[in-house]
Amino acid sequence: MSPQALSEQPFEFGAWRVEPARGALIPLAGGAEVRIEPRLMDLLLLFAGSAGRVIGKQEIVDGVWGGRVIGDDTLAAAVSRLRRALGETPERRYIETLPKRGYRLVLDAPAGRAAPPLAKDAPEKAAALVAQGRAALAAPFAAAQAQARLYFEAAVTEAPGWAPGHLGVSQALSLQQLAGHGSGQAAAAKASALAAVGLDPNLAAAWSALGLAILLADRDFAAADQALVRAIGLEPGLAAAHRYRAFGFAAVGRFADAERESRRAVELDPVSLAERGGLLQILIAARRYRHAITAANEALALSPLASEAWYAKGWALVLSGDVAAGADALMKGLELWGIEAGQLARLKAQGAAGFAALCAAVGDLFEAQTVMFTPRLTDVAFLRAAAGQADAAFAALEAAASQDDPYLVFLPYLPYCDPLRADPRWPRLLERVRLVH
Repeated sequence: MSPQALSEQPFEFGAWRVEPARGALIPLAGGAEVRIEPRLMDLLLLFAGSAGRVIGKQEIVDGVWGGRVIGDDTLAAAVSRLRRALGETPERRYIETLPKRGYRLVLDAPAGRAAPPLAKDAPEKAAALVAQGRAALAAPFAAAQAQARLYFEAAVTEAPGWAPGHLGVSQALSLQQLAGHGSGQAAAAKASALAAVGLDPNLAAAWSALGLAILLADRDFAAADQALVRAIGLEPGLAAAHRYRAFGFAAVGRFADAERESRRAVELDPVSLAERGGLLQILIAARRYRHAITAANEALALSPLASEAWYAKGWALVLSGDVAAGADALMKGLELWGIEAGQLARLKAQGAAGFAALCAAVGDLFEAQTVMFTPRLTDVAFLRAAAGQADAAFAALEAAASQDDPYLVFLPYLPYCDPLRADPRWPRLLERVRLVH
């Protein structure tokens, strides 16, 4: 598992599917894709993660120009170019200028592509709030997920007897838990999903959300799978339900079933790097390293700048015995995460002493910074284990267990932890972790 490189993940933004790794905007209604320069993509990502709040000039300069002094004309020109790239018109606006204050995202519904259908008797105000929540949830940013939750909760307040509001609350809470942006959310996610299925037993997405919430809250595979099978029965093409079934199967060591469900999710959403990343992690946990390398290459053929795929490919190569090629792929992943050239050169110099030395240096880097991405404690633990730093690895895993990190459900199977299994602390750690049963 690699750090949460949010800036890589594709997401929907108005009338577009945004693929940051390729610098591409793809029209949801069909048509030619638009390529934008890296600085404009950084600007777009800043707006996408802003959840509609006002962004001042200094925040934009810090986030996009690295704090370098620029004139107001330079900033205004960049915003104007981004608006043109997005195809903004008086009828379809994306970015609002607030004189003397800054800019604000004003995101309309995508053109030419309907949102998931709402009930015909949907309360008008609640429906509008759910639509806003869905738009925010589509952007893979912590601030956007928090904003989505607020929209959904407002919809529930407005129409407590309407299922989609409760469904949205459950989805937002579970995504926050999975991303490590909050702990203790799973029980509330389960309660909201139960409310949704109680109000609308034929809502497939609600059963899917309930299955995931049960896995996160109760670690009960049988109950979760029952809900997920119900979701797939109602809507066989629901990729999320297949993805969550794969999660559940992998958590109990049923990797053949997990791979089948994960490949089905990829089939249903073939351009999703997130789905392909989930398949990669299952293949690595199943120790099918050559298959993982093939899956990584397929993801990279789709998006050559997919840092997560490079990072996973690196681990798969290392674990298969090809350490030199694996180290190179890992370094490529780090480069694509935005690590500056001088730091990369220092890492390579330290890695000249061997793979363990490289892992120790990358572990130091991960623990020292939270600007480019926020690494999970499990990521740090795996690097420390590979570096032969067992004390530091156990410390990171103990901290992750105290936060109830959902990724720890795979701990009994992960090959990254093989150097730790003979340590007497290992069985005590497993006793602390809430595993799926």
